[in-house]
Amino acid sequence: MLFFDKIFDLYEIYLYVCPVSTFYGLTVINNCKSPKRMIRITTLLAVFCIILTSCSTDIEINDPALQAKIDGQLFRSTFKKAVIHDDGTLVISGSEGNQSISFTTSSTKTGTYKLAQQTLSRISFEKDQTKFTSQDDTTEGEVVITEIHNNEISGNFYFKNLNDTKGNTTSMESGWFYRVPIENAVAEEPTVEINPCLLNASLTALIDGSEMITDNHTAELFGVSSVSILIKATNEDGEITIVLPATTSPGEYSLTGSGDYSATYTAGTDKSSALSGRLIITDHDIDTKCIGGSFEFETRSGIQVTEGLFDFGY
Repeated sequence: MLFFDKIFDLYEIYLYVCPVSTFYGLTVINNCKSPKRMIRITTLLAVFCIILTSCSTDIEINDPALQAKIDGQLFRSTFKKAVIHDDGTLVISGSEGNQSISFTTSSTKTGTYKLAQQTLSRISFEKDQTKFTSQDDTTEGEVVITEIHNNEISGNFYFKNLNDTKGNTTSMESGWFYRVPIENAVAEEPTVEINPCLLNASLTALIDGSEMITDNHTAELFGVSSVSILIKATNEDGEITIVLPATTSPGEYSLTGSGDYSATYTAGTDKSSALSGRLIITDHDIDTKCIGGSFEFETRSGIQVTEGLFDFGY
């Protein structure tokens, strides 16, 4: 306060030395009895303005921004987003290096969201692969959404007593987010599990005495009341298909061009079904959907398919 008192004292001296009628005019300097004092006051006021300006630069505003003090240390994210999910919840998250923050509100409306009211959930902070999360019985906190404008969201938050798996805690204070972009969640494609037996599938045979090693394999179930397995194996020269019931047990079966057990061989545009042949199933695990065995057949066009071996998944 001494600094400001000094300024006001000098300002009073300036008013006393210079007539009030000319204080705001262009002839102030000419009418002042002590120009040196006026120069001192002007310099002091300039210094005061510089101090105020330099203080204001200590406050950094990012656009957009998400930051908080975590255990007294400032966390300021470089990556931030707000994602609306199909159930109406909003997930706000940000990350910087090996640190990340995430929390979920029950809607996107402006207002206050609290853990105690179950309108706030899934709070987490991760640092150096250690994850702190909210616990219903110990964590306190709230998120206040203050504005949503031009598909951007702003507000503030604090969280106390986030816990890791070892019982350690961390807290966030003075948290705020400003003009964080809002986006809709992208629907994830359902994960299709590929049978390991299909990933490692193989089928080989002799076609009129020439070796055929296939490199592309597919297998699928089809049918409703009577489900069958369609096995298909190809390479650049040809294709072999085998059809058999999904309930087939290990054993030997006759192959024909149609019916429950059938096979075909295709070379280019020439597709020919089996005239006669046999299929031997050595292994079939219905639970893991893995099947293996051997086969041979003659096509209606006279092609001999012999020494066939297969190991497949479906």
